[in-house]
Amino acid sequence: MGDVNHGHIQWTSLQSTGREDQEFLNLVQDSFLSQHVLEATRGENLLDIVLSSQKEFVDNVKICEPLGCSDHNQIHFIIKVKGERNRKIRYRKNFHKGRYKDMREYLAKIDWNNTLKNKTATECFGNILKSEIDCVVDKFVPLKKQGKRSKKKHLSKEAIRKIKYKQMMWKTYRHAGSEEDYSIYKEALNQATAEIRNSKRSYEQQIAFNIKHDSKSFYAYVRSKQKVQDKVGPLGGSDGNIITEGFLMAENLNEYFSSVFTKEILVYYQYLRLSSKGESLTI
Repeated sequence: MGDVNHGHIQWTSLQSTGREDQEFLNLVQDSFLSQHVLEATRGENLLDIVLSSQKEFVDNVKICEPLGCSDHNQIHFIIKVKGERNRKIRYRKNFHKGRYKDMREYLAKIDWNNTLKNKTATECFGNILKSEIDCVVDKFVPLKKQGKRSKKKHLSKEAIRKIKYKQMMWKTYRHAGSEEDYSIYKEALNQATAEIRNSKRSYEQQIAFNIKHDSKSFYAYVRSKQKVQDKVGPLGGSDGNIITEGFLMAENLNEYFSSVFTKEILVYYQYLRLSSKGESLTI
């Protein structure tokens, strides 16, 4: 995928008028590659292309509005490849869809007088009530998949509103194609770009100002800007085998840190305790 600047190539008929364009077209055909972009990507010219060795690898190609102040349109497409997913699916309670009426009816049927009779406060609240609450939550509150959050924290509500308005104006321009609609879209683009820049600057200033009180948010934002996310493993075990399972890697790291951790001298602490009592100790 890229900008090749060969605008004289007719990709639908596989013809070209320029010498360099024809040479590039011959190279693509000799390499048995398929080109998937068939609409203009910069004005009336088709300059950005997506190549693949098989047509089935790329699907659902869409030409969208330009990104930021660029004069090239975005190209959205799906690559059909199978990849290994090592992220386990996690579930959490969906309390918004809990059956609270059934929960109340279930708890009302319990004979609390006999259940809590002759029990201490610790037994009542720490064991019995906690056990019953956990039981009704598991019974009447469904689970849902815990997806990865994609919300941009640095975007304000005003920035999101202007982004949606810009996208709507782009669709209007693509449908009608008039100069007036394009001018409206450009104005919406400039406003959205300025609002995104201001919103991001305000968010970064805020987390930098609060770093002493909320350092977690600051470093989480810094890590989110990393292109390559760090992950643990695989690790080499003490027996020389490679460890890839999460639980076993945690156990291996625990054993290693325990082996290199500084062992404090107990005699020194015994001396401190004796000194606090006014007694002497000879080492």
